Amino acid sequence: MVSKRTDELLALDRKYLIHGFAVVGSEDVWPIIERAEGVKCWDTEGNFYYDAASQQTSNTLGHGQKEIIAAICAQAQKLQFAHLLGRQSNVPIIEYAAELARVVPAGMAHFFFTSGGTEAVETAFKMARLYWHVQGRPKYKIVSLQNGFHGAGMGSAAATRAGSGAFWTGYAPLAAGFIQAPTFYCNRCAFDLKYPSCDIRCARYVEKVIQAEGAESVAAYIAEPVMGAAGNVAPVPEYFPIVRQICSDNDVLMIGDEVQTGFGRTGRLWGQEHWSVKWDIMSVAKAIDGCYLPFGAALLSDKVFEGLKGTMVWHGFTQHGNPICAAAASAALKIIFRDRMVENAEKVGKYVLERLNREFSKLPVVSDCSGLGLMLGIEVVKDKNSGTPFDVETMRKWVRKVLERGLYVRMALARDYSRVRFNPPIITTEQEADEMLDILYASIAELK
Repeated sequence: MVSKRTDELLALDRKYLIHGFAVVGSEDVWPIIERAEGVKCWDTEGNFYYDAASQQTSNTLGHGQKEIIAAICAQAQKLQFAHLLGRQSNVPIIEYAAELARVVPAGMAHFFFTSGGTEAVETAFKMARLYWHVQGRPKYKIVSLQNGFHGAGMGSAAATRAGSGAFWTGYAPLAAGFIQAPTFYCNRCAFDLKYPSCDIRCARYVEKVIQAEGAESVAAYIAEPVMGAAGNVAPVPEYFPIVRQICSDNDVLMIGDEVQTGFGRTGRLWGQEHWSVKWDIMSVAKAIDGCYLPFGAALLSDKVFEGLKGTMVWHGFTQHGNPICAAAASAALKIIFRDRMVENAEKVGKYVLERLNREFSKLPVVSDCSGLGLMLGIEVVKDKNSGTPFDVETMRKWVRKVLERGLYVRMALARDYSRVRFNPPIITTEQEADEMLDILYASIAELK
């Protein structure tokens, strides 16, 4: 039973709202979040939940950051909206760009601001294709990874193969020119090999894909440093350096989709720092302002920026360069550095991973615990020997039970495996992590 107020809200939700990644008209709406603070959320019934999913890996700095809220309110009093289309600009976005330029990877201080991750990825694709057009080489194909996730637009969805192809079903044909290469998840190797004797076949196979398509037609390769929707899957150390060399050798731009990994989640400010590789284009969003407002950006390297100089860009969005979003992002960046949030993600993430491997890996239904920073995943199986995954309905019911115990987690339900995603805000303390893990351990131990 729920209160009259909650029941009335549920009725209105069912009547008016269409939810993303959900069944249209479904009555299974849960929970209705009313307020949040730090790493906890409360619903309309007064129940609280540890937000071990950071609200879709987005609310990286936790809920209720007063400085971000104050920056939003102050800017709203001064200038509510101004765009970057044409030749117009505004003070907050210029000042934030200068702040961001000081902390981005060297040679990537050229920004096309957007309203979120999907727009940032779509921008990255269009800039990559435009770059080659300007060079007189009309390369257009994009190579992405199986089980990768890059957004829900016609191009970003075409590059997405997470969720057993669900992001294509009913929407095809999507944008043309997208090709998938095998993913880098060792626990489910596409080649049935074992690391390190595999010689990192998944990375080297990218070159075979490029050559099969014709390097003269391939504009870019895109990947997440840690695959989020796939279950927080991190590559082996050799993977990205090998692919970086392949892309350079074949004149293919490398796009790093850091929408989930950027701004500290993996224990580095940027995911690429784990392997000392350089992207040519990078997409960011979510943690750019703690996800307090819709905001994102595509970052271009000096090479791409110089290659586009003098070119008219017929691309843009209404909220391209929103001043209030810029103020929020500026406040978020200050918090990240002042409070050493990147270091905290590394420290607490290491602590969590050690506990996962020490305790969780011994459970009969756990076959893998891995990830980087506070972007971790636990694969659950019916049987460790066969690797048979649980069915989707079982895992959905399980997630609901975990929520009822006071922990909000998300599942990665790929074609052939299920992974529990553990990505609480990077403000999480070891004590808070322990309280979350205690609930999670008891819940996974009950899986049969």
